[in-house]
Amino acid sequence: MISRRALLLSAIAALVLAPSAACGSKARPRCERCGMFTDAQPRWSAGAVAAGGRDVHFDAPRCLFAWLQSTAGRGAEAPWVTEYYSQRKRPAAFVWYVVGSDVTGPMGPDLVPIGDEPSAERFREEHNGRAVLRYDAVDAAALEQLDAR
Repeated sequence: MISRRALLLSAIAALVLAPSAACGSKARPRCERCGMFTDAQPRWSAGAVAAGGRDVHFDAPRCLFAWLQSTAGRGAEAPWVTEYYSQRKRPAAFVWYVVGSDVTGPMGPDLVPIGDEPSAERFREEHNGRAVLRYDAVDAAALEQLDAR
């Protein structure tokens, strides 16, 4: 026969473990660069596949580009961003980036990914942006401009 103590301990264990089992075994994704939860503001999320084949997530395009330019990001493949208007995941190399606008990401000033050049230019004008850049032009200097606002 099961003792009352064993039954009580089993009930407590079930209450403590049930919520985590219901949520699944995956932890909330964190930004590979800054550690912020990437699902807090999914409209800014970005990602890539690290050199070892592991999916990495970022809370914003700014963190993605800073990571890609670091030693940790060397050899990364398939970087993607969330396009501002459509809120769809897009290959990072196929969108335009507005630098220095009045629209801020979860960590402050950020690169705003826009699907095409005319829309990016219009966004820049409407939101006081300083520049519109292609993927290959987003370098350390462009990231530093974000802090100069």
